[in-house]
Amino acid sequence: KSSGINAEYGDIVVPHLKPLLKAKSLFALLGLVSTTHDQLEGLDAFEKVDINIDYLGKNRESATEVVLRVAVSEARRIGVGMNVSSDRGLNDGNFNMFFKARNLFGRLESLRFNYVKGTKISEGCSLVFNKPIFSKNKSNFKIVMAKENMLNRTANYMTSDMKTNMVYQLDMLGGKNEFEAQALWQQIHGGNVPMKIREEFGHHLKCAVRHKYLRDTRDDLLVPTTGTRHSIETELAGFMGDVNHVKVNLESQFNAKLLLGYSGALSFRAGLIHELGENHRTWITDKYYCGGPGSVRGFYEDGIGRPLGGTMHWGAGLSLTRKLPFSPHIWGLGKFMRFHHFANAGNLGNDRRDLMVDPRVSIGSGIIMKIANFRMEINYAVPIRYQSSDVVNHGLQFGIGINFM
Repeated sequence: KSSGINAEYGDIVVPHLKPLLKAKSLFALLGLVSTTHDQLEGLDAFEKVDINIDYLGKNRESATEVVLRVAVSEARRIGVGMNVSSDRGLNDGNFNMFFKARNLFGRLESLRFNYVKGTKISEGCSLVFNKPIFSKNKSNFKIVMAKENMLNRTANYMTSDMKTNMVYQLDMLGGKNEFEAQALWQQIHGGNVPMKIREEFGHHLKCAVRHKYLRDTRDDLLVPTTGTRHSIETELAGFMGDVNHVKVNLESQFNAKLLLGYSGALSFRAGLIHELGENHRTWITDKYYCGGPGSVRGFYEDGIGRPLGGTMHWGAGLSLTRKLPFSPHIWGLGKFMRFHHFANAGNLGNDRRDLMVDPRVSIGSGIIMKIANFRMEINYAVPIRYQSSDVVNHGLQFGIGINFM
């Protein structure tokens, strides 16, 4: 039985309900309810979703009889709200105010205007049109037009960006695929910076296409104990403008439960920029930086490679985590806090020789806290190997974000 489902949503909602009707046991049905609930909420069409199971007992053939009730309430067509997010890296916080119009043409299309003010985006606004595509492979198309003013806190320069992105998202090959085309008009400006950076001040035009593949089987996105995460992102720039390169980023993480309540995580990430053509170059805003609480701990954010960055990098990390020796009922501490021991290594440069010479290494311990949709770490880090140009952080280090190595 269902209630609150508008007729125009029938062909959209029914495919999500069919697996419930095909369940061969009560245990299997209970396992599917949570997945179906999350899928219906993900449509962004309903303000409230309730799925209830009434157990009627066994019939004459000893088969279990149940009544499945699905009740939804449609979300408002026009919405206004605000939230806090962290989507630009570590120690980044954004305050967002948005206006959203839902179901523009009757197929869950939406138009959203967003105004943001934060630590890395000093000010920005965007207009996003989103169109779900309902097929066997979950897919989505969106167009984003945005203007952002961003501050690079480590090199003390500003960027003013105007960009248009077309993005097609598709579930395929066991993971999430994202195909993107971008046109970016960027101005680099600032105050007291090294001459090498000042030479890049001015207006730049970049046109690029990207593909990103992500497969994530971890049991928790913030503090995982089992599962893996793999991603590869490829960018080709140079159709128009003054940026011409191929850029590839790789990330992998393996998590497993160990003895004595410990969980281990092995992480690796690497990136490479290959410039195309003699008269083109890669600007400083596309280059790599290393160091900080989310990569090689024991260094300040982007403390490896300041201020010019590099065209290739690698990083690796080994972490051991364990629940605090508190009962979950003591102020709830056992539910969201864990001990953390780590060893990190990494390097950055402009050729392969730079990557192998004098890699940076650090070790340390601390506490991980899971707060809302963020992961927060308070660590005591000890840099073991570093270079004279690095900005090290020997001692307490604080980090908050989503993606840690």
